[in-house]
Amino acid sequence: MDREISSSERRGRLIRRAGVYLAVTVVAVAALWALFGWLRPSIRRAEIRTAVVDRGPVEATISASGSVVPAFEQVITSPIDSRVTRILREPGDRLEPGDPILELDTGEAELAYHRLEDRLALKRNERRKAREDLARKVDDWEGQRDIKALELRSLEFEAERCRKNLETGIFSRDELRKAENDAERARIELRQIEAAMNHAARALETDLEKLDLELAILEKELGEQAHQLRLAGAAAEREGVLTWAVASEGTAVRRGDEIARVADLSAFRVEATVSDVHAGRVSPGLPVIVRSGDLLLDGRVASVRPTVENGVVTMEVDLDEPRHDGLRHNLRVDVFIITERVADALRIRRGAFLNIEGRRAVFVVHGDRAQRTPVTFGITNFETYQITSGLEEGDEVILSDMGRHLHAREVRLK
Repeated sequence: MDREISSSERRGRLIRRAGVYLAVTVVAVAALWALFGWLRPSIRRAEIRTAVVDRGPVEATISASGSVVPAFEQVITSPIDSRVTRILREPGDRLEPGDPILELDTGEAELAYHRLEDRLALKRNERRKAREDLARKVDDWEGQRDIKALELRSLEFEAERCRKNLETGIFSRDELRKAENDAERARIELRQIEAAMNHAARALETDLEKLDLELAILEKELGEQAHQLRLAGAAAEREGVLTWAVASEGTAVRRGDEIARVADLSAFRVEATVSDVHAGRVSPGLPVIVRSGDLLLDGRVASVRPTVENGVVTMEVDLDEPRHDGLRHNLRVDVFIITERVADALRIRRGAFLNIEGRRAVFVVHGDRAQRTPVTFGITNFETYQITSGLEEGDEVILSDMGRHLHAREVRLK
C-alpha cells in the first residue's frame, strides 16, 4: 500500500528542483550575456590611447635618415709623395691653430725646391743678359742712324749748292743730278736703318717678354713648392679635435692622400640621405625638422648633391641651433623635410587607424561606446594627420590598434 511522503522529503525535493531551475537559468543568462558580448565587443578604457581633434598648422614631410657631423672639418691631405716620419698627436687630442699633427719626409721636396731656385737664378741671369744685349744693339743702331743722318744732311747741302750755282755755270746738270741721287740714296738708307733698329728692338722685347713669362712660371712653381713644404708639417688650421690620423710611422702616402682630420666639435650640421624617388621634391632652402628621441631641432636644407648613389640622394642640413647640447658627433637622427604647409587645419595625432576596402576609418568615442567613422586624411607628417572630412573639432579618437575590431561598427568602453 502507498505510504504518505513526509513533509521534510517534499521540502528536499522542492529545493533540489529549484536548484536545477536556478542552475539552468544562470547558464542561460551567462550564454545570453556571452552572445551579447560577442555581437557587441567591448574594450577597457585603460587599454587604449585617445586624442582629441583640434585645429592648427600641419606640414607635409618627406622622411630621411641622417647623422650629425661637425659643421667644420679640416681634411688634411699629403701635399707630396712621401712617408710619415713622426706622429705627434693622437685622435681625441685638442688642437690649436698651427699645432703640428705629424711630420712627413720632405727630403725630395726640398731638393726639388733648391733645383727650382737654381733654375730661377739662371733664368734671371739670362733675362739680364738679354736686356744688356738689347741696350747694346740699340746703341749701335742709334750710332749708325746718327752717322747716316749726318751724311744725309751733307749730301742735301751739296745738292742745294749745286742747284744754286747751276746758272752761273760752276756746276753742270749732271753734277746736280748726281748730288740729288746721292742725297736720296742716303735718305733711303737712313729709313732702312731706322726700320731695322725698330724691328730688332721689337724682336728683343718679345724675347724679354718670353723670358719674363718663363720667370713668372718658375716663381709660381717655386712658391707652390714652398707652400707644399709648409703643408708637409700637417698642422691644424683652427681650433678643434683630431678625429683621425695615419696610424703608424713609416706609412707611405701619395700626393692627395688623406692623412688627418680635424673637427670643430662646438658646432654641428646634419648629413642626410633620402630615396631618389623624392629627388625632384628636395631642393636647397626647404625647412626641416631633425629628431633624435625627444630632441627636436629646426633646420634648413643647405645643399643637395646632384648625383644619385645606390638609389639615394645626399643632402646637407644647416641647423638653427648648431651648438645644442644634445648634439653629438655621428649621432643618428631622423630628418623630416617639410614640402607643404597648411596654416589652419583640422588635425589629429598619428595612430594605428583602420584601412577598410581602401578607405580609412577611426573609432570616435561617444560616452561609453566608440563608433567606427569613415575619415579622409590630407597631408601628413611624422606626428600629425590633416583631416579633410569625417571628423569635427573636439572629437575624441582612439589611436590604439583596433585591428581585432575591424568589422565592428561599435565597441563598448568599460
